[in-house]
Amino acid sequence: MRAHSRTSWRWWRAARRGVSTKLLVIVGATAVGKSALGMELARAFDGEIVSADSRQVYRMMDIGAAKPPHTDLAAVPHHLIDIVNPDEVYSLALFLRDARDAIHNIKSGRQRLPIVVGGTGQYVWALLEGWQVSASKPNAKLRATLEARAAAEGRQSLYAELERIDPQAAGRIDGNNPRRVIRALEVALSSEGTVAERPRKIAPDYDALILGVKMERAALYRRIDERVDEQIAAGWVDETRALLAAGYHAGHSALSGLGYGELMAHIEGTLPLADAVERIKFRTHRYARQQHNWFRFSDERIRWLDAPPPLERVKREVGEWLARSG
Repeated sequence: MRAHSRTSWRWWRAARRGVSTKLLVIVGATAVGKSALGMELARAFDGEIVSADSRQVYRMMDIGAAKPPHTDLAAVPHHLIDIVNPDEVYSLALFLRDARDAIHNIKSGRQRLPIVVGGTGQYVWALLEGWQVSASKPNAKLRATLEARAAAEGRQSLYAELERIDPQAAGRIDGNNPRRVIRALEVALSSEGTVAERPRKIAPDYDALILGVKMERAALYRRIDERVDEQIAAGWVDETRALLAAGYHAGHSALSGLGYGELMAHIEGTLPLADAVERIKFRTHRYARQQHNWFRFSDERIRWLDAPPPLERVKREVGEWLARSG
């Protein structure tokens, strides 16, 4: 996502005039500490958390998706976690429907503070900018054609075509993830036009305070590596075995995410565990860089905080924001 100009910032401010729903949003790269900050602020301000993470929606993927621990899930209500099975497709349109419903119920139904926490940039900005996304079904025939081409020509051929047709979409996804490339091409080649041309936006009635948590790149990479090691020690390999035993496989979109493909290769005997772990770390570093394309340090809408954020100061600022009328 390109950096937002001052023109877009003026649009953002204008869209907020007269809004009614206070929405706290916490964004940043993977492993930077978003969930911990979200928990602290939820406790402090009677909040409920809405996950904006495209992997945490899937059941049976607790370790690999780095879901909050069960103690956190029990202490503070969380939404959009463990809502679909790994063989089900969960789209941006479904996220927007579910997130908007959750925010409305948290605020209007229970008079609590909705807190959106997550690093899936497309989810976050689609929600905040009011993208109007069609819930149309996937084009099965076109997808089968693209999958056949990927097998015959290689995924890089399809990614190159996506770069030509819809460079914005290509810049936001991992070219080594064939499922994501095929889905983006499917959308770009459909009659609805390219991702760059869509979607229409209708500014939502949110007064959003967006907090971004950031870390110097080398330190972030170290934290990512430490977390991957912690995930392996916590049983990520066994979690992947359980998914395979339940009938799920690499063809399911949920398992095309970071780590599961490498661990499936290890379980199948084609990749030593040490090599699988190194590949996971490398891919996660690259994913963190891609997240920064969505959440740019130059984006004036985001109040950036160095990790670990100064909690008392952040609480004071959030309290002052909540005290101001929309």
